[in-house]
This record gives sequence, structure tokens and C-alpha cells, in this order.
Amino acid sequence: MKIKFKKSFIIILILTIIIFLSLKITKFLLYHEYNIKKFGNKIDKGIVITFHGIYGESEDMKIITEILENKGYAGINIQYPTTEGTIEEITEKYISKQITLLDEIVEKENVRRQKKNLPEIKLNFVVHSLGSVILRYYLKTHKIKNLGKTVFISPPAHGSQLADFPISDFIKGTLGEAVAQFKTSSTSFVNTLGEPEYDCYIIIGKKSNNFLYSMIIPGDDDGMVPFKTSRLNNCKYKVFENDTHTSILKNEKAINEIIDYLENYK
Repeated sequence: MKIKFKKSFIIILILTIIIFLSLKITKFLLYHEYNIKKFGNKIDKGIVITFHGIYGESEDMKIITEILENKGYAGINIQYPTTEGTIEEITEKYISKQITLLDEIVEKENVRRQKKNLPEIKLNFVVHSLGSVILRYYLKTHKIKNLGKTVFISPPAHGSQLADFPISDFIKGTLGEAVAQFKTSSTSFVNTLGEPEYDCYIIIGKKSNNFLYSMIIPGDDDGMVPFKTSRLNNCKYKVFENDTHTSILKNEKAINEIIDYLENYK
């Protein structure tokens, strides 16, 4: 009897250690440290701030920033750790200061341009997934004097059933506290942000890249975000048939659609 108990204890101990180490390794792999990359030198068309989504890194937005630069835009691409804190904490610690700084730069540039009878420039945003919720929270709680246009790529605008899954609460120390804020309930954080009162454009793919996630999400989805919860009132909306939650970031047709919106859409 003692031998069986001892074996059971050892098995439980080994499994506990394996789970603990797995969570630690997963957290390490999901973490990307804070980093800012500048792009472009000319600001005649305006400044653009880009940042990625959940567990992403600045590399995710690289093709977008390269095309923006080629089209005459300048700005910054922010990389931030999505597992470190709530959306509010992430916003204030990693995003807010950079937005304030660039808004001030735009304001000073516009003073100079007014003296020369040149058109004013604006501060625009192109953000992905979790980044869209961060930006919506920022715009609800802060004022941008020179706000231009905002592009939300693959946004969980009203949450995702992936966040409703119990494991998001059980291992939030690994997945990050922000995940739980994407629940689809009417009282969840993402559903308290309200509807945009500024120029915005939502683009999303229609192809799933994760059949397991799609089994959890009812209806059509892009592998992480359900179409049903991706829309926002007052936002222009377009679906790209053959793109997933992340492949859309590399689709030149989608990126050209973003450029066209920044330059032409009223």
C-alpha cells in the first residue's frame, strides 16, 4: 500500500513539474520586450503609428511599415509585451507616451506649415488585433488634437469566444491578463469601450488558420476573431476572402486598401 502511494505521489509530482515548466516556457515564448522602430523620413503625408496584436512583435507589421514608407509616410512601429498586465496597464506603460510625443511633433509641424500656407498633417494609426482594443481604450481616455484615420486589422471589437473559454482565466499568468478582457459578455472590458466617433476602417480575413480555435468560435471567423463581433458602428468594413488573422498583414492588396483609405477615403 505504501509503495503504491509513493508511486502515485511521484507521478503527480512529475506531472506538476512538467505542467509548471510548460507554462514557464510558454510564457517565455509569448513574451516580446518593448521596442520602437522608426520608419520613413518624410512627414508631408502625415505620421503613422503601428502596433501588433496578441503575442505579436514588430516584425508582424514590417511589410505594412515598409509600404507606408515607400508611399511617403513616416512613423513608428511599437513592439510591446502583450502578456504584461491588463489592457489599461499596457496602454499607459508602453503606448501612451509615444502617442503623446508624436501628437506634439505633429502640432509643432502644423504651426510651421500654417505659416507657409501648407496643408496640415495628421496622426494616423494602423493596428492589429489586440492593438485595436488598446487604441480604442486610449482614444476613449485621452485626447489627440491631430487625430487622422485609424485602421483596425482583425479586431476583436466585441470580444472572442476564445476568451470565454475557462482556460483563459485558469492560466492568465501565462497567457496574460488582457486575454480575459476579450470576453463576449456585455459587461466585459472590450464591450465597455463604446463605438468610435472618429474615422475608422476595419479589414479582416475570412479564412481560418486554426481549426481548433474555429471549433470554439461559432460562425465564420479568421482563426481568432468571429465576424459577428468584429464590426463597429461608423467604421468602414471590408473582408478579404483568402486571408487569415495574421496573413492579412502581408497581403499587398489589403495593405494597398489601407493606403487608399489613408489618402482618399472621406
